This record gives sequence, structure tokens and C-alpha cells, in this order.
Amino acid sequence: MSAPFPLDLERTPYAYVERPNPTIQRLLSSKVVREKPNARILDIGCGCGANARALKEAAPGVHVVGIEPNARAVELARKACDEVFHGTSDEWLKTAPEGSFDAVVLSDVLEHIADPFAFLRSLTSAPQLADATFIVSVPNYAVWYNRARTLAGRFDYAFSGLYDRTHLRFFTRKSIRELLRRAGFRVLDDGSTPSLLQSTAPLLRKLFENDVAEGNHLALADSGAYRLYRDYVEPIEGAVCNLWPELLGFQIVVVARRA
Repeated sequence: MSAPFPLDLERTPYAYVERPNPTIQRLLSSKVVREKPNARILDIGCGCGANARALKEAAPGVHVVGIEPNARAVELARKACDEVFHGTSDEWLKTAPEGSFDAVVLSDVLEHIADPFAFLRSLTSAPQLADATFIVSVPNYAVWYNRARTLAGRFDYAFSGLYDRTHLRFFTRKSIRELLRRAGFRVLDDGSTPSLLQSTAPLLRKLFENDVAEGNHLALADSGAYRLYRDYVEPIEGAVCNLWPELLGFQIVVVARRA
């Protein structure tokens, strides 16, 4: 049997190997949770709940509501989030109960949406999110290894990462800030995630193919090797990449509020 082809979406309906985003965690902590230890956080496109799980481990008092359209991811996310809505954000907004949220997390969501401008405007018009701090993460199209691959004429779709087979939009640090500004947000801060180890993701992914096939999409986050990397290597790598995020950042993470 041949290996699955990334653009054959029916063969692998959910193909992600997930881990928490350290920059999202840091910005959520400093911009929201530090002032509100019992913050209500809406995680749109929460996936398997990797970010929610890490956040609640660090701040048990927060209340995380996840929104996720993929049924398999919802099963795993229910173990991490306080509540999970199976569906899209548009569907959630139609039935959302009253009560405001302190933060909205969009972790690698906008690049999957055909009309991200309209999507963001729909969120800014929701009364429950009027005073929320938005933490928005997108892959950085201008990262160094993509510049090199583009120069070599390479663009090969993959199951995840920058060349994710379901990416419809592509952003740089400048363009994501501009999109947020035009959609009615005021940008407060930004950061990046490191790209050096991430550039080897296609090779690392092969180590977890069996876990993905068995539905264990958090296998990487639960591995001892990842914990060593997270605690000892990633802080150094992150400091280096933050010297030039437009070139060295794998993801750009922006903090914004409705203007």
C-alpha cells in the first residue's frame, strides 16, 4: 500500500501531531491570566486541546471553552477543555450563551479560512467577545527555509506545518498585523515561535506516524524527548529566533484587542 498523499483528504481526515504553542502560553499568561487568574478563554479551532491542557496545568483557575469542527479532535479536546463545542465558530455564535470572555485564542486558524477578514469581523461583532484580548497565531510564510525552498522552485504540500494541505491563506509578520488592523483591531504586542527544529518537522513526523494512525495526536507533547527540548533547548532557540522574527520565526503570534 502506498503512503497517503497529502491532498487525498479522505485518506487521513485528521493528521496533526499537536503540542502547545509556547508563545501563546507566554502571552496569555502575561496579558490575561496574570491579571485574571479565573479568566474565561475561548479557544477557536482548539484541535486536540494541547494549548488548553498546558494552560490549565499552569493556571488551574481558568475556564477554557473550545470550538472544533473535527469529531476526532473533539473527543481528545474534551479531556483538556472545560467545554467543547463540536462545530464552527459561526455555529457557536448562533447559540452562544450570554457571558463575556476575557481572551480568544486563534492558534493557526486564519490560514485555513477563505475569507479571514469576514471571519474576524464576525468575531468583533459578537457581544460575548467585545472586551476580549485576542491571541492570534499564523505560520510565517517568510521563514528562512521557505525562502530557500521557493528560490529552488519547491512547494510540496504536507500533512501539517507551513505547507499544510488545507492552508488557503499565507501571512508574514507585516501582513497579519495589517489584516488585524483593517478588521478593526488594535495590535498590542507580538512574538514568534522558533523555526530551527521546526524545519526538520517532516522527518520528525515519521517517528509518530503510528501514533497518528492510532489516534494519539498528542504523542509528541507527551514524549520525554519533547519535554527535554521544551525545558532546555526551546528557550535558547526562541531567544535566537526573536532577534529576527520576520526571517527566523516559524509562527507569528499577535496580541490584539478590538479598536
